[in-house]
Amino acid sequence: MTKNFNIKLFNTDGRRLEDFKPIHAGSVGMYSCGPTVYDRVHIGNLRFVVVNDIFYRFFKAAAYNTHWVMNLTDIDDKMIAKAQAENCSITEIARRYTKVLFDDLRAINISIDEIEIVKATDHLKEMRDMVDLLVNKGIAYEASDGIYFAVDKFKDYGKFAGIVMDSGKTQARIANDTYDKTSPQDFALWKNDPDFEGGRPGWHIECSVMSAKYLGQPFDIHTGGVDLIFPHHQNEVAQSEAAYNKKLANYWLHNEFLMIEGEKMSKSLHNYLTLEDIVKKDFSPLALRYVLISAHYRTLLDFTWESIKGAETIIGDMRRFYVKSELFDSNSEFDAEAAYQKFMHALANDFNTPEALAIVFEVIGNEANIGPAGLIFMQQVDQILGLNIAQSTPEEIVNLLKIMDEARSKKDYTESDRIRAKLNQLDYEIENSAHGSYAIKRK
Repeated sequence: MTKNFNIKLFNTDGRRLEDFKPIHAGSVGMYSCGPTVYDRVHIGNLRFVVVNDIFYRFFKAAAYNTHWVMNLTDIDDKMIAKAQAENCSITEIARRYTKVLFDDLRAINISIDEIEIVKATDHLKEMRDMVDLLVNKGIAYEASDGIYFAVDKFKDYGKFAGIVMDSGKTQARIANDTYDKTSPQDFALWKNDPDFEGGRPGWHIECSVMSAKYLGQPFDIHTGGVDLIFPHHQNEVAQSEAAYNKKLANYWLHNEFLMIEGEKMSKSLHNYLTLEDIVKKDFSPLALRYVLISAHYRTLLDFTWESIKGAETIIGDMRRFYVKSELFDSNSEFDAEAAYQKFMHALANDFNTPEALAIVFEVIGNEANIGPAGLIFMQQVDQILGLNIAQSTPEEIVNLLKIMDEARSKKDYTESDRIRAKLNQLDYEIENSAHGSYAIKRK
């Protein structure tokens, strides 16, 4: 049974905060527009995946049966250009950068083994079937270079994205879309390409097909970055609703950009960082994860080196509280369940991670909360935050700490120093508190 959380989500479709009502009680279907695997993703792309991971972990913690599907685009113009530049096949490019992507996602503790990850190239037949359906319904037409969706046949085109179709800005935006070759409005569903027998899909059709195949139509939640609202998600809405006369998704959640030095992080602007860049500066991938959840997902987030340095400190403080709670007991009356409920209610309000983190800071900032209740609280919240705070101190280390403290109490400082040196060799930092000595594993 789901817990009694009144979940509110800001729905891009309507631009308002709404009560979340799943299609099937106790279950959530969520589809995320994943990356194109032609290069290493930058940390702005990782912000999208991290906030979606928070969505997924929250719903699981709230006892929803959660089905998370994410696509990988492994055939498009960028893939073709990369393969030509490196004189290899698109398949090789996809294989190489999918592995790099998965390595990055595991490093920042994404629930990757629980995501149903689907690839465009595995669904070409279904895409072509949907394109043919739209042609047969008179909503799409054949041109010399492919098949296009006739925007004027879908009367609500632009409503989802909140745009007026006759504006000059809109016309320019559509005309610059990679696949829009025939007119300033119509978009490509299928491209004729001599290098691909039978042609290849346009970008937008893949998400309509794969989301419906794995989650049904309609499904609960569709996610993406704000840059996808138009034209990508608008086109998904148009082609899916035109094909099947029903909504594609009930809730649309879009995260804002990650900024760097006040500018949107983008490969086209050559001002981006990758996880590899972060690690080379000797920062933990989990410190980046913390930075990416420190702001509300719908607000711009400016990445700085000071922010990730601060994240390392905060994660260290959380781990100290956890370790001390495991080893010591302050005999306080801390109500872990009440604190956890406050934490969950903050997230139930459109995933307000800053408010949820403030509750964690309030708990760990009070030494009186150290003990079994504090341990339980940190275990619960870390299931959602995914910062690997809840790491128990190995029994061998606990025993060495006891021997060290006992030696100190007997003023046997030679033995105490010997144990301390051994713990340091095992890559532990020894710290002292009013409760006794404890050890923190170095990152």
